[in-house]
Amino acid sequence: MAKSKKEVAPIKEKSASHRPPVVVVLGHIDHGKTTLLDYLRKTQVAAKEAGGITQKIGAYQVAVPAGRQESGGRKITFIDTPGHEAFSKMRARGAQVADLAVLVVAADDGVKPQTIEAIAHAKAAKIPIIVALNKIDLASPQDAIRVKGQLAKENLIAEEQGGNIPVVAVSAKTGQGIPELLEIIGLVADLAELPGNPTGPLSAVVIESLLSSQQGPLATVVIREGTIKVGDKIFAEEVEGKVKALVNDRGERINEGGPGTPLQILGFSLVPAVGSQVAREPAASVAKEAATKAVSQEANLNLILRADTQGSLEALGAVLSALESGGKGVDLLLSGVGPVVESDIRLASSAAGVILGFNVPVSSSAQKLADDLGVGVRSFSVIYELLETAEKLLAGAKAIEEEEKEPEAEVVATFTLHSGDTVAGVKVLNGKIKYRDRVRIMRGEEEVHLGRVRGLKVGKDEVSQVHGGQEAGVLIKPLFELKKGDRIVVSSN
Repeated sequence: MAKSKKEVAPIKEKSASHRPPVVVVLGHIDHGKTTLLDYLRKTQVAAKEAGGITQKIGAYQVAVPAGRQESGGRKITFIDTPGHEAFSKMRARGAQVADLAVLVVAADDGVKPQTIEAIAHAKAAKIPIIVALNKIDLASPQDAIRVKGQLAKENLIAEEQGGNIPVVAVSAKTGQGIPELLEIIGLVADLAELPGNPTGPLSAVVIESLLSSQQGPLATVVIREGTIKVGDKIFAEEVEGKVKALVNDRGERINEGGPGTPLQILGFSLVPAVGSQVAREPAASVAKEAATKAVSQEANLNLILRADTQGSLEALGAVLSALESGGKGVDLLLSGVGPVVESDIRLASSAAGVILGFNVPVSSSAQKLADDLGVGVRSFSVIYELLETAEKLLAGAKAIEEEEKEPEAEVVATFTLHSGDTVAGVKVLNGKIKYRDRVRIMRGEEEVHLGRVRGLKVGKDEVSQVHGGQEAGVLIKPLFELKKGDRIVVSSN
């Protein structure tokens, strides 16, 4: 692409082996997260050209001028997630997406339940947290002190209070404090010495995906290591792709992207799942292997606690936090008053944790999601039974892997296409069934056919996988006359 007069010279990176940090911005819905992200976007060269429209993707880079003690500038990659759910989905698949988190808290409003949930997600990801104390132009000095006290109750103790959490006062509306926030992000990244070899093995993560009616499957990825070029053959786990086009965060078509770069990729055969890890070779078990590795490295028991009253919550929290077995303890990721809800399940899934409740119900939607994701949820009416269960879980925390059922679906109907192919309408009973999975057809106790999954649809949309509880259309080849009541079982070998 020809260089325009307005185009600035590329910013020199600090080191070829260090990539730009990847930052996730989390916080309560009304505390200015979107405004902060919008302000950061406005600091960059506008992506809109005459007669064109800016193409928004789920991540973008900010060029930061050199600091007082730097000879060159740097870049920072921000992930614009649509909420904590997307972040936890990526982590649940074993993807290390972000290097650090910016927690946005409104100085005039303080810590809210969604703020506490965001803190839990960042802690579960084991990434550094920087607090952006937003709306400082609307708050008093007493407000800032009050909010820092609230954060301290969540074990986020500000540096000026003797802790290790940077707290930066900002106004996303006026831009006050934004340069300081970017500088702090750079300093934290320097301490982490983030690796990123452009010639190394490809490692990237899908952070957003969709099916375009005009272009087909599109995936937004952030590259952690290696380089993606137009024409490359790549895999988002089991979904194959050949890169037809790359679009950067400014809506420009480019030929290649390296470590730290956010890109939209055109060329996948199917829509890859959010959190899929992109590599040169197919690896259907990449996510599972990474998640298992993460679990095996956990020393403590990750726990979410729900109780009926604040008094019960505080008493149980104190006892659980003091539990120890064989040098291991309890990491209380999140605690609160009220029923177990879906967001609790997603957090537990992403952190390989369990949920314990005292005198609280589990919503039906939360229980269904727990069953789908394989999350343990237990509710008690007697305190000592809850504590006894926690002790047993802690004692066996190192061997938390349970024998998994083979993914299985039941045929509920069959349909013949114009092509002559027979598609099975199925309900997935447990686990995940993925495109290209090798499957056995069971009729009663008898194995009657072997084949592979060559097509998956949910409604009218082609998908790369379906999971427990979902209904889908499945095409299996070689073709076989399926009957209602047959079971499709994923083969492990």
